[in-house]
Amino acid sequence: MSSEQNIFSVSSLHQFVVQVLVKAGVPIADSEIVADNLLKADLWGVGTHGISRFPRYLMRIKDGSINSRPAITINKLWPALLAVDGDNGLGSVVAVKAMEAAIKAADSFGLCAVGVRGSNHFGTAGFYCDLAAKRNYLAIVFTNALSAIPPWGGKEAYLGTNPIAIGFPRLAKNPVIIDLATSIVARGKIITAAKQGLSIPEGWALDKEGRPTTNAEEALLGMILPMAGPKGYALALAVDHLSGVLTGAAFGKDVASYSGTHNQADVGHLIIVIKIDGFISMADYYERTEKFCEEIKAVEKAAGVGEIYLPGEREQILEKSLLVKGIEIPNKLLAELKDIAHEYGVPLVGA
Repeated sequence: MSSEQNIFSVSSLHQFVVQVLVKAGVPIADSEIVADNLLKADLWGVGTHGISRFPRYLMRIKDGSINSRPAITINKLWPALLAVDGDNGLGSVVAVKAMEAAIKAADSFGLCAVGVRGSNHFGTAGFYCDLAAKRNYLAIVFTNALSAIPPWGGKEAYLGTNPIAIGFPRLAKNPVIIDLATSIVARGKIITAAKQGLSIPEGWALDKEGRPTTNAEEALLGMILPMAGPKGYALALAVDHLSGVLTGAAFGKDVASYSGTHNQADVGHLIIVIKIDGFISMADYYERTEKFCEEIKAVEKAAGVGEIYLPGEREQILEKSLLVKGIEIPNKLLAELKDIAHEYGVPLVGA
C-alpha cells in the first residue's frame, strides 16, 4: 500500500473517532475531547500518544474497564484546592473537566490545585497546559502511569514514566509547552518499536533480569531506565507521590495493574493553575515573557546549529504543517482502524 493511501486529514480522523466513540456509548461532548486530545499528540509528532491509542481505549470501554459515561465529581475542599473523582472515565475527559474547574477557581483565588483520582491514561500532558496557556493561565500538570521504571539501583519496575508538563502563555504567539517523561524515553516508543520488530538504542531499558537490552519486547517485559539516572528516578518518585499518594489515587505497582480484583486503572493527576497576572500586571507579564524568549533564541549558537527552539516550538511548527498535509497512519494501525470502522459501521475516509 502506498503511503499516499495512508494520509488522512485531521478533520476526517476527528470525525471518525467521535462517531465511533458515540456508537460505543460515549457522550458526544466527551468524544470531542478525546478526539482533540489524541489528534493533538499526532500533530505534535507524538504518535505514541495519538490515534494509535484509540483501539486500546475502545477495548477498555468494551470490556468495562473504562466507564463510557462517568459521573465525575468535583469537591471543593478549600477555596483553591479541589478533589476530582473521575469515576473511571476516559482520562482526557476527566483531566479537561478538572482543568476547567481549576481555571474557574483560579479566577477567584489567583491559583488552584486539583487532585484527581479514578482516571485513566490521558494522552500527552502538554495538551492540558496548551489549553490553559491559550486562556492566559500558567499550568503545571503531573500524572502517574503503569509501572515501568525501577527505583535507582533496583531491577524491578515500580514507578511509571510519570510525565511533567508546564505551559506558559505568550502574547499573540504559541505558548511555551514543556512536556517530558521522567523516563529516558516514553514507553510508547518502545511499544512502537516492538510492534514494528525494531531494536531500541542501548541505554533505554533493562530486561526482566535487570540486564541492559536493545530488544524492545524484552524491554516491555522488563523496565525503562529513568532520565538522568538517579535524578530522573527522584522526579518519577515525586510525580507518583503528587499524583497518586497525595490525591488518593493508585500509586506504584497498583496503577493500571488490572490484576487480581482490580478492574480500574485509578490513574492519578495533579493539576496546578496560576493566573499570569497574579504577581505582576498582565502587560508586564507579556513584556517580560517576550524578553525572556527573545533572549533565549538570540543566544549565540553552537557549531552546526541553525536555530535555538523554545520547548514545544518544533511541535507547533509540525502541527501547522500537518494540518495542511494530513496525518500518515502506519499500515498496522490502519488495519486496526479499518476493523473498527467495519465493527462500528463508521466510514474511515482519507484526506
